[in-house]
Amino acid sequence: MTDSFSVSVIIPVYNAVSFVERAIGSVLEQSLPAVEILVVDDCSTDATAQVVATLAQRHPSIRPMRTAVNGGPAAARNLGIAQATGDWIAILDADDAYAPDRLEAMARMAAADPDSDILADDLLYYDAGAGMVTGRAIGAAHMQDRTVTPADYLAHNLADGRGADWGLLKPVIRRAFLMKTGLRYPVGQRHGEDFTFMMHLLLEGARFRILDTAHYLYTQREGAVSRRESTMTRTTIAYAALAQSALELTSHPAIKAQPGLDALLRRRAEGLLRLDDAHFFSQAIRKGALAALLTRALHRPSFVPRVGRQIGRAMQRRVARRRSA
Repeated sequence: MTDSFSVSVIIPVYNAVSFVERAIGSVLEQSLPAVEILVVDDCSTDATAQVVATLAQRHPSIRPMRTAVNGGPAAARNLGIAQATGDWIAILDADDAYAPDRLEAMARMAAADPDSDILADDLLYYDAGAGMVTGRAIGAAHMQDRTVTPADYLAHNLADGRGADWGLLKPVIRRAFLMKTGLRYPVGQRHGEDFTFMMHLLLEGARFRILDTAHYLYTQREGAVSRRESTMTRTTIAYAALAQSALELTSHPAIKAQPGLDALLRRRAEGLLRLDDAHFFSQAIRKGALAALLTRALHRPSFVPRVGRQIGRAMQRRVARRRSA
């Protein structure tokens, strides 16, 4: 039965005037309506609040709210959680959207597994420039219907560029579990907060089910079809900070009790540090900052071999392309 599935959709927004109406509209058009849409404005400086207020006048299910200070996505989501009344909580980023049947698909999964605390489906890449879906983000090979363990989740979040990234998933979470445990998104993180939050939920014993279908439209910064850069503000990902947050998780009692989880977290941290070095190297070369490269090499001995391996792999790919041309 899907009619007993009550869900509060939380949409954190910040300077989202050009796309927030699409996100809200996708929830309003659900085949299974949300009981409420909590739009949490994180102190926008554009006309986002006015757009949301106008929509709320026409649709009583929309509940506008505002953070006291700009605190990032985690703080905005936590404010929504504190105000939510539905049995389930779903997150929707302001630049993304739901397929019309997403909440109904989540309801069917909840009915099939009534003991579940977390539900997630795959993502659909959406090319905003072309106005079309271009395919699944993760794919059936990694999204078979099943229960996810902490080891499963970590194995799909190694940041090594070779596997599926489950950190992108946008789970629907049972509100009672959040109230019982008191767990919330980590407000100190501006990136990777989804991963840290999900790991704490799993380590607390949450039952996590994934669905081998895709109903969440994830807007790509550069479209696969249009090849046009979106108007979203580009942010710089702090890979080193993400690596540190992964290492901090190794002190969790449940991680200490399972050496395999500790090893996976350290692999994730290593992968993130490789990404950090690669980003630093490319930016330094582009700016001609050779002194910065030498300083990084002196303070992080692993920098040189990491970047050396990356350059070697890039040269191998270039040679292979030339041979196949």
